[in-house]
Amino acid sequence: MEQPPLVSNASFLRTIVNQYRPELATYEDFYRQVHQNPEISGMESTTAALVAQHLKSLNFEVHTGIGGHGVAAVFYNGPGDAVLMRAELDALPIEEKTNLRYKSTKRMIDRYGNERPIMHACGHDMNMAALLGASALLKAAAHKWSGTVIFLFQPDEEETGGAQAMVDDGLYTKIPVPNIMLAQHLVPSKSGTVAIRSGPALVAADSANVRIIGGPCRGVNPQQCVDPIPVAMKIVMQLEDQVRNEVGRQEDITIACWGFHAGLPGNDYVAYADFLLDIKTVKTTVQEKVHEVIRRIIEEKCKEANTPQDPVVTFAVRAPLTTNDPSVSEPISRVFAGYFEASSIEMQFTRACEDFSLLGAEHSVPYAYWNYGGSQTTEEPIPTNHSPFFAPVIQPTLQAGTDAMALAALTFLAKEVS
Repeated sequence: MEQPPLVSNASFLRTIVNQYRPELATYEDFYRQVHQNPEISGMESTTAALVAQHLKSLNFEVHTGIGGHGVAAVFYNGPGDAVLMRAELDALPIEEKTNLRYKSTKRMIDRYGNERPIMHACGHDMNMAALLGASALLKAAAHKWSGTVIFLFQPDEEETGGAQAMVDDGLYTKIPVPNIMLAQHLVPSKSGTVAIRSGPALVAADSANVRIIGGPCRGVNPQQCVDPIPVAMKIVMQLEDQVRNEVGRQEDITIACWGFHAGLPGNDYVAYADFLLDIKTVKTTVQEKVHEVIRRIIEEKCKEANTPQDPVVTFAVRAPLTTNDPSVSEPISRVFAGYFEASSIEMQFTRACEDFSLLGAEHSVPYAYWNYGGSQTTEEPIPTNHSPFFAPVIQPTLQAGTDAMALAALTFLAKEVS
């Protein structure tokens, strides 16, 4: 039958959530366990096994080892849309400095061979716990909705490679292509709040690997070649300002140097200097223009310095612009407003980036991405994501995240209003 207006649906969905929400102590324990035992990007094997174990206990169809340690569980529950809900598995190479009794003291050898301290400083542990809680809620309330739900746990989000890796590894040969995708993220706002918006939500992030070549030079002592270090340093110091002047200072553009390396011990001259750029933009047309201008400026500066070879500039997409489709975000926003009332607020556009949208890019799957708060308002200043002091309060954060995920799915799957 025709779906009724979703604003009036909020009270019906409230009844479902309140009646079938699982005992959250189980998920609080999961959160503490994973927080204390984090795993770095690309190495999330134990975390993935814990997630898969829980999903199997609910008798879902579970697929593991996708694109690394990715996990996807499918619950077929009659005709209707297929809704994919995502959480992330990985932690960060940060030393935790909280006073939590379940704080992480863990260290790992990362995939680059470096020993690092590890911490869930971004909230992926809470995102996982909330999605697992929502999976149990939807299973218990199965007779109240119809369709297919997919619970996807993505590896390697922090280095923004995991979503594409899952797709490239045949994700959609294992699970249905969804009609709708949903994701949420913990942020340092008031615990219990949710925030969603339509349109652009997160920036696009690209990287540029640049090599400035100073030698060798034909017929010249290598020490008389161009020193690439000052050439590269001058480019890095001036690049953002020059790009903004050319593209337009009214445009939202940032260019940061995330790495610089030149020279080897024992060499008597420097053959090249390498640096890595992080580039953030909010418009596709500006993104393309910025790439063109960066390449041209670097080439011009090398020509001015008389380098013996042209620079090598290679661009790669870290994360596309995250833009919520109104057909998904607006119905969810109305349900959130009816359910969370004053705790449902407008999401602010943020300079964080995400690869979530890549999960459905090939199939143009519409999606919504929102934030939920995890901080006590008494803290000043409030530790942000990626801070060694990031320590969300477990409740009401976990309940809000669980309810939000379940509500968002039920917005499109619930069968009727009573």
